[in-house]
Amino acid sequence: MIIDWIIYGLIVWGVAGVLNHSVFKSKPASKGIAWTLTILMFFISVVALSAAKFFRYQMISEEIGVSINPSNPLDMGGAFVFSWLFYGFLNKVQKNTD
Repeated sequence: MIIDWIIYGLIVWGVAGVLNHSVFKSKPASKGIAWTLTILMFFISVVALSAAKFFRYQMISEEIGVSINPSNPLDMGGAFVFSWLFYGFLNKVQKNTD
């Protein structure tokens, strides 16, 4: 599971980096766009991390010959963490402190 998180974290960091160097290079993302992309990233993360968990359990079940299933198939905690990191990595418009 930790390997999945490390690999997925690098993917999230890469996606944010590509967005920062292409779409948001000249003009940073507004707060609305950043939140919209973060919410989208949350749903993508739920699907991706849950699929990784499901396939990992399936592979382990086949190797040991006993059917095991995760107690909670959705990885909501991981999705929240990676969405939060994605939001942090995005190049956003800074708040005026004047």
